[in-house]
Amino acid sequence: SVTQQFNTTNSMGRLTLNILLSFAQFEREMISERTRDKMSAARRKGKWIGGDPVLGYDVHPRGGRLVVNPDEAARVRAIYQLYLEHQAMIPVVHELQRRGWTTKQWTTKKGRELGGKPFSKAGLFRLLTNTIYTGNVDFKGTIYNGEHEAIIDTDTWQRVQDTLRRNGRSGGKRV
Repeated sequence: SVTQQFNTTNSMGRLTLNILLSFAQFEREMISERTRDKMSAARRKGKWIGGDPVLGYDVHPRGGRLVVNPDEAARVRAIYQLYLEHQAMIPVVHELQRRGWTTKQWTTKKGRELGGKPFSKAGLFRLLTNTIYTGNVDFKGTIYNGEHEAIIDTDTWQRVQDTLRRNGRSGGKRV
């Protein structure tokens, strides 16, 4: 029907065209639903389905999985320990800048260099609250066991979350 000519000057041609457009829209919506359902199922299985890579992990060459990057993983562990020592975000950000540590740097499939920027308070907060580091995957507020290896043990992660929550209510170590 794509190659056929429809005479839209009469009612029969317009009806045929509208029927075909309705089927095209229906098919497009079905494809969208299937894609969403497949991504949801993959998340529930603990697969990483994309997005920006996080510090401490590299994307497996075949995709769908995260692989621990040993050098970056050591940095992530050090950042968590720094936060537990200082109990505040600003001193940790200053220490990371002093050390010259940056966010995850990677090259896109098209060859663009992304990331590698100095840590900000917001970037540090995202790193400290990301459940991916415990070997889990967060999908729509539900935590699932991930297929990737954990970098941070759950005890350390929970202590950091408790400190962040406490500082959020009290205004932190220094206001």
